[in-house]
Amino acid sequence: MDLAVGERLCAAGNVQALKSAYELIKSASQGKSPLDSSDNFSTDLYVLCAEQAFQLGYVEISRDCLQTYFEGRFSVNQFLGRAYLCQGQLHTPLSTDNLVRNYESCIILSQFLRVFFPRYYFLIYNASVLYWQLVRPYLKPGFRYCLIPSLSQIVKALNQTEEQDNEWRAELMINLLECFLDASKLKEAREFSSTAAIFIKENVPDKYSQIFSLMVMLSLLLRVILIQHNIIGLTVANPKNCVWE
Repeated sequence: MDLAVGERLCAAGNVQALKSAYELIKSASQGKSPLDSSDNFSTDLYVLCAEQAFQLGYVEISRDCLQTYFEGRFSVNQFLGRAYLCQGQLHTPLSTDNLVRNYESCIILSQFLRVFFPRYYFLIYNASVLYWQLVRPYLKPGFRYCLIPSLSQIVKALNQTEEQDNEWRAELMINLLECFLDASKLKEAREFSSTAAIFIKENVPDKYSQIFSLMVMLSLLLRVILIQHNIIGLTVANPKNCVWE
């Protein structure tokens, strides 16, 4: 059964081969296949078929294969990660205005990052690229704060796998700092900026000016808060000095 389906899926770009493989998988899952039963073939085939169907534009076949895969018994291996990535792509909205749909995709990718092993670093890198494509509508003032939980996970995962594309890691770090500033999370921004600045200065010096500018902005915001705090303190201590309009 595995060989029969695999041969059809290997015919990249062949729609008829894809449909034939899909029919074999469906028949086996329903116990109707003369070749084998669903208990005796690899569930990884669902993922392979889903990926191929998505590439060829057959999203319904892709969605059905993934649904069957997740409803069954699967191993925590690279195919689980590939299933999450394919599912994330299926949730990509046709319009960048559909922020809810984008957010669903980000959640799916975050689930992938939570359950996956660092040894599949190439999938984590692919997930980060797909993630970045999905979150572009959020990269504007007033929306960046939405990305803090998921982007933090992406940055952390890439750091743990020691991804060698330092420029890509630096780009994500700079954007995460912007997200903290957008959300007025100044404490988190200060803590993260010190680590990120060291990494960028040592590994991607060309981008250091970008994070330095953000750190200057952070410093100014902290100074403004301190001044406001002092004014409020003086006002409370000496209410007669207040000028009421």
